Amino acid sequence: MSASEWGQVAEELREKMVSIEIRANNVLVQLTGVCRTWESLKVDILEARLEEDRRLAAMAQGVRVLQRDQRKRSIPLRSVAAGLLRGAVVGKSVDSALYHSLAALNSSMEQVGASRWAVSLDRDMLVVPRDQITAERFWVTWESLTEVLRRLRQKALDGKKLGNLAAIVSELKQDRQLRGCPVWLPDVGIPESGAE
Repeated sequence: MSASEWGQVAEELREKMVSIEIRANNVLVQLTGVCRTWESLKVDILEARLEEDRRLAAMAQGVRVLQRDQRKRSIPLRSVAAGLLRGAVVGKSVDSALYHSLAALNSSMEQVGASRWAVSLDRDMLVVPRDQITAERFWVTWESLTEVLRRLRQKALDGKKLGNLAAIVSELKQDRQLRGCPVWLPDVGIPESGAE
């Protein structure tokens, strides 16, 4: 091979290397985006689980309120009737009527059981009304926790590695916003570590 042929081969190899490098950089950018999204999904999964726990606790509290207060018993009945009517008119089927009536019942039970919520950042992560918290746990308010989770999600999208659930909870416990303000314990009236 002559020098010009070697030069041409070298130029072709250089062009191929540049093309490979560009594609590799594009893949790296996409992979980095996927990793950041995955990290933020960890926060979304935790928040969804806590929200579902809050909804279930609100419904359970709604049932307890209805058992104690006879005057409020008409609220879910009106909701079920409205849901049946809405489902029958909109969906024009029995399934639709049942779906809408059950959704209305769930919603009304949540509203009856509405409360200010506290979250325990201990191992089992409980969500309870603030008037039911106990002194032996680390409690934070629902509002402060959702704000910190929003910031944590943004950090994950910015590239922070969060680790597993235990590492996320540990980081939440160390967060200055959650540790800065007390949750008042109803039975003893003293502040406990957490947020207001």
